[in-house]
Amino acid sequence: MEGVIVYDFAYDARARELMTEQRSSDAADPRFAALGRRPGKIIAIHLSYASRADQRGRRPAAPSYFLKPSSSVAASGSTIERPAGTELLAFEGEIALVIGTPARRVSVDQAWSHVASVTAANDFGLYDLRANDKGSNLRSKGGDGFTPLGPALLPAGDLDPTALRVRTWVNGELAQDDTTAGLIFPLAQLVADLSQHVTLEVGDVILTGTPAGSSVVVTGDVVEVEVDSPALGLSTGRLVTTVTQGAASFDASLGSLPAVDDTQRAEAWGSREAAGLPAEPATLVTGSGDVAGAGRTAPESPSPATAPDLVAALSPELRQRLERTPVAALSAQLRKRGLDGRCIPKPSSSAPPAPCGSCRCVKTSSPVTAAATTRRSARSTRSARARSS
Repeated sequence: MEGVIVYDFAYDARARELMTEQRSSDAADPRFAALGRRPGKIIAIHLSYASRADQRGRRPAAPSYFLKPSSSVAASGSTIERPAGTELLAFEGEIALVIGTPARRVSVDQAWSHVASVTAANDFGLYDLRANDKGSNLRSKGGDGFTPLGPALLPAGDLDPTALRVRTWVNGELAQDDTTAGLIFPLAQLVADLSQHVTLEVGDVILTGTPAGSSVVVTGDVVEVEVDSPALGLSTGRLVTTVTQGAASFDASLGSLPAVDDTQRAEAWGSREAAGLPAEPATLVTGSGDVAGAGRTAPESPSPATAPDLVAALSPELRQRLERTPVAALSAQLRKRGLDGRCIPKPSSSAPPAPCGSCRCVKTSSPVTAAATTRRSARSTRSARARSS
């Protein structure tokens, strides 16, 4: 009959059956053991912890995001492959939020009620491919096994989102240790902000950023991440991932190949020093954005005997610019160039500087953890291994 649409209910029933089979298959997939289902989308945050922002020398005014494919999810106890011809595979211990009820344009006050659970995550990234991705992070962070999650879920309703802790260990040594009190953007704000752009659906995962201490791992390293509530004694347990070496190479005829430079090495390792690189010539940038002293090499931790010479070398104009520049701005610019632990003598004084006393002390060392100092030699060794393997 013309104008009559015949609906095939048998087809609809079969479609529903297939969807049910797919959900059952996803639930049985060991990669999604902790979640119980394949997440529809995984949204990750670029910079969210103050310690990480300070380490990078830049602090965002608002959160920014990128997507990771669900095929990158892995379970605790799995391995991650460092592709052949690459050297900069870095870990990032994070707190992951699992959405429990759909959220669309929810307020900050309502946001946390849409989170079902919290678990540990490791947002692995391959810096060798980061420049080619131009911000999308698809290739650098979307590989198989690049998003381990688990091993246990903590009910979000039992937790204070402002009092959670994330810690990461590499081969048993503490590498990251921070709490949500150190977030630039609170967890509820991230959920609310995302909900004004996209609908957060049941099972979606939000990776909430990593604190300072992220660094490079090499073949054989074991990385563990734990999220807990110290006040309540609740823990996800340790999410364990072992790094293995891949054999397959990238095909240049299909697309761009991995490429690294010293800038990528410094960012992946956390600093030029950790990457085993020499300090680069430093420039001082004033509060107005002008470059002062361009091309001058920063001395290695000047001793009291050389400090007067350094002060005397400043021109009157440069000295005035330096005095007007906020210490935080100087610190950020030095850290951005991999110059940690530098101290700038007070321009108006020719006396040798006393530690954190009469000097204009620029704290460029990243507030990672107390264990960071003892890890430097080990990280330098791993840096050499990463480049040679």
